[in-house]
Parts: sequence; structure tokens; C-alpha cells
Amino acid sequence: MKSQAKSLSIRFIFCFLCCMSICIAQDFPLESEATDCADLVTAGQNDVAFGCFGRAIEDDPSSAFDWAGQGDVMNNIGFYYQALVYYEMALNLKPDSSNILTSKGRTLTRLGKYDEALDVLAQALDLDPENTYTWESIGDVYTELGDTDKADAAYARGEPAKTAKPATQRKTVDDYLAGGNEVAGSNQEGL
Repeated sequence: MKSQAKSLSIRFIFCFLCCMSICIAQDFPLESEATDCADLVTAGQNDVAFGCFGRAIEDDPSSAFDWAGQGDVMNNIGFYYQALVYYEMALNLKPDSSNILTSKGRTLTRLGKYDEALDVLAQALDLDPENTYTWESIGDVYTELGDTDKADAAYARGEPAKTAKPATQRKTVDDYLAGGNEVAGSNQEGL
């Protein structure tokens, strides 16, 4: 019964977000149909980017990239809880995306939910231990927590020139930051 209710809730949220994105998309027409929505986000044109991603979602509601793009727009304008909903929609479509998980972790950091952010970022590292975006995000969490040693270690791991061998399984972000130490309770090598 709970799974049915959850399924109905997800479908309702999906329909609501689709409708909202599409309606707003019509309010912000693009100058060119060849516009890349992500470029609009990068350029800080969030209102136009929201419309662009809305049209893209209308064309292909199964695109995790477009749902995550809407999340990025919401994140940029400070609508963090809405961003989390978009990221969840994207993760329902592509649960193995390190970048979407990292974006969700960054949003949780902005909300001050540091433990949740570290959990999500650890999931992202399990998928891609060398993702510099994830390591920088971990550094940001530890900076917010005032733990400069862990922040510095994470930022150092985020350097593109760093080529460490990842362990096959990790439990927490702290395990990643442990460096050459063995993970407690396992026989895995550290990074």
C-alpha cells in the first residue's frame, strides 16, 4: 500500500512539474531553437533556461539531463527545495549519475543539511571516485562545517592532475578522505 501511495505521489509530482515547466516555458520564448539550455544556465539567464528546459521536458519527459537542468535553475535562484524535487525526478530516471547526485548534495549543503549532503556525495563517489565536481563539493561541505583539514584534503583530491586508484567500495566520505589508511572493518586500500 505504501509503495502504491509513493508511486502515485511521484506521478502527481511528475505531472505537476511537467505542467509548471511547460506553462512557464511558453512565457519565455527562445530567440533560437538551437539554443543549448545548459549554456543559458552558465550564462546566468535562469528565466530563459527554465523555459528552455521546460520545452525540453515537454519534448522528452524521460530525459534525466533536462530534469537536472531544471534543478540547476532552481538551485541558482535559491529555490532549493524545488531543486531537490527536480533532482529526485532526474535520479528516478538515471540513478547512476554521479553529477546529478553531486548537484543534489550541493543543494543540501546550501540548505545546511551537511550530514545528508555528505551521504549523497559519498554515493556520488561510489559511482565516480575521481569526479572533481564531487570532491570540490565535499570540500565546500567541510568548509561550511569549519573542518579545514578535511576540506583541504577534499579540495586536493579534486585536482584534475591527481590520479589515485579508487577503492571498489566506500562507506562514507570520511573513508575517502582517510587517504592511505585502511577502511575500518575491511581489507580495502585507501586512495
